Amino acid sequence: MVFAGDNFYQSWPNTYPLRGSARRDVRMWAGSVDQMVREKPLHLVGGHTRPILNDAQEVLERYRDALRFVFQKTMEGAEKLLTPDELVDYVKLPSELAGLDYLGGYYGSVAGSVREIYAQHVGWFDGDPLNLHRLPPREQSERMAALAGGLSGLLEKARAALAAKDAVWAAQLAQHAMRLQPAPPCQHS
Repeated sequence: MVFAGDNFYQSWPNTYPLRGSARRDVRMWAGSVDQMVREKPLHLVGGHTRPILNDAQEVLERYRDALRFVFQKTMEGAEKLLTPDELVDYVKLPSELAGLDYLGGYYGSVAGSVREIYAQHVGWFDGDPLNLHRLPPREQSERMAALAGGLSGLLEKARAALAAKDAVWAAQLAQHAMRLQPAPPCQHS
């Protein structure tokens, strides 16, 4: 039996916690899992999810292999000068790993790990010179609203995108609208 602590979740690992915790190196994580594999465990107890009984060896091998695959594929794509957004589309788990429930995106995600690997090993610059000199967010939103025919036009387009089930575009448009709305007054009880 292996007690994995936070080195195994029944989910894709969270290699870049959005809450601000330390970044986690995918290669080191895979190395930790590989050490557990070498113990040839029958059972696995993780720190946060239900134990894996009877097939821990196979589960750990696949978990490790998935981590290594994502690292290698990300670096392969970076060598082809793909941007982080392009890498997210480029790096997909192979079919034999993609359908495994314990590699699902319940806690972390492959896309998040791809972005973290890129930032850690290539840097934050994605190759787009516009990202070196962006307009301030409020000014971007003001200009977007002007293109849409004002704040009401922007909101109308956001609602239409949502109705068309284009949730990400709707959220992006709504974000611009929210920046232009005055903050509601704080209410204290």
